[in-house]
Amino acid sequence: MAKYFAMFLTIIFLAGCDKKIYTKIYDEKEAKKPISCLNIKSDNLLIEDVIKKSPFIKKLYKKECPVVLKITSHYVTSCSSARAKALGSDFDGFVRFEIIKNEKLVYRNQRDFKGSFTQDTAETLIKRLKKDLNFIVP
Repeated sequence: MAKYFAMFLTIIFLAGCDKKIYTKIYDEKEAKKPISCLNIKSDNLLIEDVIKKSPFIKKLYKKECPVVLKITSHYVTSCSSARAKALGSDFDGFVRFEIIKNEKLVYRNQRDFKGSFTQDTAETLIKRLKKDLNFIVP
């Protein structure tokens, strides 16, 4: 019985703060158009530095580019899931990527993270960005 209870608690714990990447395409037509460069705007220089270390981002980054990768981060103290709070699970924040063309939101993805924001976490968001949009890497 205790074995099943422990398994049940583990499932609830993991359900409260998963590492799922949430995505939304706001403009299908613009999302299909090729993107050959990215300008980066961020509210957190530490996270921006991690993102800029990605080989993929290094190839696309241009300060003068009209397509903007807007990076928003938010640090929180715990999940909003009541079940996760009851079990003491938490995440430390989330990072959101937004692709903006001509001052219009085209695409967004977001992921929670626990601990410090790492290159691995960054790469999961970048990988999803590459999958969902049409990048032409120089």
